[in-house]
Amino acid sequence: MSEYRLLVVSDSLDQPRIERVVLSPLGAGRYRLDDQDVLGCRPPLFWQDVIEAKEIDDAELRFIRVVQRADPSMVLLELGEDVCTASLTPVGFRIYRLESTQWQVEPSLFYHDLIEADQSGEARFRYVRLAQRSELEVRTMTPPNELIDTAEALSLLNWLSLQGGHWQRDWGNVLVLSIPKDAENEFDNRWEQIVQAFNRGLLETGTAATRSRPHGVRVSLDQFREGGSRADLTASLPPSAQVLFGKPHEGGPLWRITKELWKPNNKKPERLEAVAMPGELRRRIDDWSRRGLTARHSELPPGYSGFPDEASERAYLVEGWNLYRELSKVLGEPLEFWDFASGAYRWQAGDSQRVPRLGKGNHCRVLARSADYALIGHFSFARLFRRGTEESLEDSLCVGAHEPALNCGVISPDQSWCATGGRGVIVYQLAPPFEAYDEKRQTNQWFHLERTPSITVIEMEALDPTFMRLRVRQRGEPIQDRLLDLRTRRLV
Repeated sequence: MSEYRLLVVSDSLDQPRIERVVLSPLGAGRYRLDDQDVLGCRPPLFWQDVIEAKEIDDAELRFIRVVQRADPSMVLLELGEDVCTASLTPVGFRIYRLESTQWQVEPSLFYHDLIEADQSGEARFRYVRLAQRSELEVRTMTPPNELIDTAEALSLLNWLSLQGGHWQRDWGNVLVLSIPKDAENEFDNRWEQIVQAFNRGLLETGTAATRSRPHGVRVSLDQFREGGSRADLTASLPPSAQVLFGKPHEGGPLWRITKELWKPNNKKPERLEAVAMPGELRRRIDDWSRRGLTARHSELPPGYSGFPDEASERAYLVEGWNLYRELSKVLGEPLEFWDFASGAYRWQAGDSQRVPRLGKGNHCRVLARSADYALIGHFSFARLFRRGTEESLEDSLCVGAHEPALNCGVISPDQSWCATGGRGVIVYQLAPPFEAYDEKRQTNQWFHLERTPSITVIEMEALDPTFMRLRVRQRGEPIQDRLLDLRTRRLV
């Protein structure tokens, strides 16, 4: 039976480190590692590895050795300041083929990419360069968990693997697919049939546990750096407390963290005044926070955190990032920086020279903006920011979703509706009760048009309150311009 245990391991400096892990006892002092990878120790430990450990007391175990690797090709891969798990197959001198996908690191690495890497220890490699991209088509999908956990979906994903493709499930409902070009059409058709059957209630949910191997990612791990004396490195390792550089509109930019990383809602904050720092740095942080609060409550349209445009928003984020780095050096602790433009948490050491991509990118962008609304594309979802509401990206109103990709969006000139395009069109009425979009439901709040795999809307323009111009790509035909009459809900 699996249970949480405290496992005492050695870090990169051979100093003791305690990890909270899920273990299944196998007898004779042996345990199977369940639920996750453990990347902060030497050697790294991976999901389903069998280890030997000695009981210290009822709560703690001391790691002794790895008895059996669940997957001998699994390694810890260092990419600059980031580390992640990856499955590698050697194909030449220092050249390896990836047998998994890691899209949460920079650069993103996908199934069957070829990389150059140097081995730096047991099950440990250092990334050098991307040698060659895979020829497979990469797609990211976010279908409902209930759809993924059907026997029909699992059967199709297994079929994809047999065709030489790959699938990986991350974060609950994120499917990352690598599809051979000669299998694309059949996969699209079969997936669409499954989606339609699911939407009509013809599939029994929970009939399959569609689970792939979890792939761990951690960023800004100072203890993985080489160089410097042992004493200097030991002194530089941060204590267990963390700090969050928080949202300016939540009453102050700095919180002391007392619980787990990556779970900001579970953290117990202390006010900025409780953190010891030079007075001049405190003054600049206070000033930065006040300007953020002023922007949030400005009369500007929503969409850029209260700033007039993307450049102003990003300049403010970069200034906050520089303050974050300066403060982390003073405290000797790694910090978490909340990028309120994209809704992402970033965790890097203060002496890091790499400036992360801040603000909205391809996964989070402003599709359209009006006096009272901003239409935000977040992966395949369309979300609406409304003037006068204090909503994070995750809590904002969902007004559409397009698989495999959201391509475009508009808001009508009179702000009576918004629309999004990808696989077909979704038109959402901007009026109470502002129901969250759900493709399984029929409601007066929204309607669909041309939601078939063969038709993709790549551009749209709101001409007036009743007509919209669409640029449409239909399989096997040239790109066309079409007009959508919202009164009749027909293309003309």
